[in-house]
Amino acid sequence: MEEQNHTPDNPYTAIEGYGVYDAHGEEIGEVETTVYDAPSDVLKYLSVNGRVVPADRMEVDAESGRVTVPYDGEKVTSAPEMQEPSGEFDEAVREHYGNP
Repeated sequence: MEEQNHTPDNPYTAIEGYGVYDAHGEEIGEVETTVYDAPSDVLKYLSVNGRVVPADRMEVDAESGRVTVPYDGEKVTSAPEMQEPSGEFDEAVREHYGNP
């Protein structure tokens, strides 16, 4: 008997592989993974070069395969490395990006 996968589908995997651009229009990497919170139906984070970027204020251009984030490249490259989401991790990300 085949085992069913009960993990909810992440509707945001379609943007994995998109180029990521900073607030100045400079390419800073690509979307490696997306972290989706199924219970709240919210995309929480992107992973860009192993670093976490909050997804709440990003802009997606599906036609060009491009994601723009409202941070400069330096802020992203110095961000915490992607980890399993937790309250402590969420707080560290908010503190790094200056989000309340």
